[in-house]
Amino acid sequence: IEDDYDGKLHLMTLSMIRDADTAADEEIIGLSFWREVPAEEMGDWFDVERISKMITKSTIQQECDNEISNHAKCRMELVRSSSINWIQNALTATDDEIETDKKATIEQVTHSATIDKLTHSWVKIELIAIKQSYRAHHLGNIILGCTLAKAEEHNQHAILHVAGGGASKNIPAAKLYGRFGFVSVPKHDEGGPFSKPDKDLFVLGNIGKALEELPLEETLQIK
Repeated sequence: IEDDYDGKLHLMTLSMIRDADTAADEEIIGLSFWREVPAEEMGDWFDVERISKMITKSTIQQECDNEISNHAKCRMELVRSSSINWIQNALTATDDEIETDKKATIEQVTHSATIDKLTHSWVKIELIAIKQSYRAHHLGNIILGCTLAKAEEHNQHAILHVAGGGASKNIPAAKLYGRFGFVSVPKHDEGGPFSKPDKDLFVLGNIGKALEELPLEETLQIK
């Protein structure tokens, strides 16, 4: 792990060491890069008014994965549901939050509380890459799992962009993220909650719950 900019930017590398005794001939075969997103940036990105409509119309998509057991599918569906439920919970101010500012209207407090809940504690995974000669060995699962475990130390939510044509074309990437509980969200002009860039976004609403609840042996594809 390498951190920069006061610990807000993170680089993780996956290496192959051919001689464990001397650590000689070390080769980097994979990496991930992610950053902690400031609340102000997330506030500019979110369209709060769209979120309730998105949930009401059930426009959040859940990826189908037929390569895992039914038990694993059930566990993954619970985690994916939490990626939707945390947004829904954030839309309603609690009695305590309303009590803290009696001079404000309920609508004002609700909006303020919603913004605060939705915009804090995010990471954006900018890149996950595996060296071409080492692909098809489930190393992407391992590096994503390690990335989320490290990110979860200080953050609750994760977002990423599926490159290469989105989930419909980059099917391996979509399956990888879906196995960790990420759900895809529609573009803004299709009712999605994010302003631009809004294309091919995947969201994980609760990193800790994903790591706790998912069947990691199947998620990581460990044989």
